Amino acid sequence: MKKITLSLLGLLWLLSACNHNVYYSDIQTLPKERWKASEPLTFTMDIVDSMDYFNMFFNVRNTTDFETQNLYVFMKTQYPDGHSERDTLEFILCDKQGRWTGRGQGRIKDNKFLFQPKVRFPNKGTYTFTVTQAMRTDELKGISDFGITLERFK
Repeated sequence: MKKITLSLLGLLWLLSACNHNVYYSDIQTLPKERWKASEPLTFTMDIVDSMDYFNMFFNVRNTTDFETQNLYVFMKTQYPDGHSERDTLEFILCDKQGRWTGRGQGRIKDNKFLFQPKVRFPNKGTYTFTVTQAMRTDELKGISDFGITLERFK
């Protein structure tokens, strides 16, 4: 019994160590695997040390119902000092031969896109990222989850 308890504790420690580099992660589920252009996703994170470096990732989970090769989004970044910036981002979810880029069996595909390697946030404080789908449809079919992950840069 003691060996089983020690083994379980060791396994739990090992599993918790796998994510020790994750500083922030928020992945939001979209109702009915549809993303409406009128419903932006908001991600808010607090940066406590402006000298830290991070790798910034976008997480996209799509289904095989997604009808195009690329996903375009608008991202507004609100800085702690009040100013904001807007970017247009593209994620390639399918190659030209129709093969999905994400991992996963069946109809669900998981993608983790490195957006900015070794990024440093210039100010301490709260950053808000507002992401809106930028496709030419009011309701985008086949996107089930979207998120942002910050991992500490080693």
